[in-house]
Amino acid sequence: MIPVISVGSLKTSGTSTLAMTLAGVAAAAEIPVIVIDAARDGDLAAWAQAGLPAKVTVERTNDPLVIEQLVRAARRRGDAAIIDAGDEAEMIRLCARLADHALIPVRFSPLSAYSALLTDQLLAADAGIGRKGRDRCFVASAVTAIPSRVARSVEGIIGTSETRRLPIGLVQRAAYEAPFLHGGTIFTLPDDVAPGLDRARAEAASLAYEIGILGRVAETPAAPVAPGAEVGLRTAA
Repeated sequence: MIPVISVGSLKTSGTSTLAMTLAGVAAAAEIPVIVIDAARDGDLAAWAQAGLPAKVTVERTNDPLVIEQLVRAARRRGDAAIIDAGDEAEMIRLCARLADHALIPVRFSPLSAYSALLTDQLLAADAGIGRKGRDRCFVASAVTAIPSRVARSVEGIIGTSETRRLPIGLVQRAAYEAPFLHGGTIFTLPDDVAPGLDRARAEAASLAYEIGILGRVAETPAAPVAPGAEVGLRTAA
């Protein structure tokens, strides 16, 4: 079964970029996907106006009833559904309850890590409410080449939670932002539009596979690693 994914953090940490990238992977794999833009800024609705692949639909709404109806309809059709819940607490909670997997993006800064931790605590308080068997995890959304002391700080903050951290994240690349400017996805844009598209495609596909969009869900927590060594929380090579 194709999972329903929600993406949200109490501080803007790349939720729209992460949701758009995962939708692009689904479309490239010929999986119909509905993207629900429930975030305050409406970046995904603006992306839709620039042009979408045939397999992708974007709906802009913050109405809880409409969001639930869209998710239920996607499940009936067997489509993927990805919700950008943005950075508002109640919307993050609502969308996580409807999803199979709630992704908490973490940018490579202590401020983002603290916000991700607060988001995790918010969702932990809702454990047992909503869809049976749903889970949550941290996902690095913009790994950057910065000093290792910052990596240790981010790793230490996130390490105070027992919530799973995905072993793959997104490195900060211009390629991930290109669809906002040109429409389409990283899989449909020509290679000369932005540097690093090939690496971005491979990275995005690996992340989607880890989440279960491409047929696998990582069910066990990642083993402890040295600070900054985890793929999702390390400095870029």
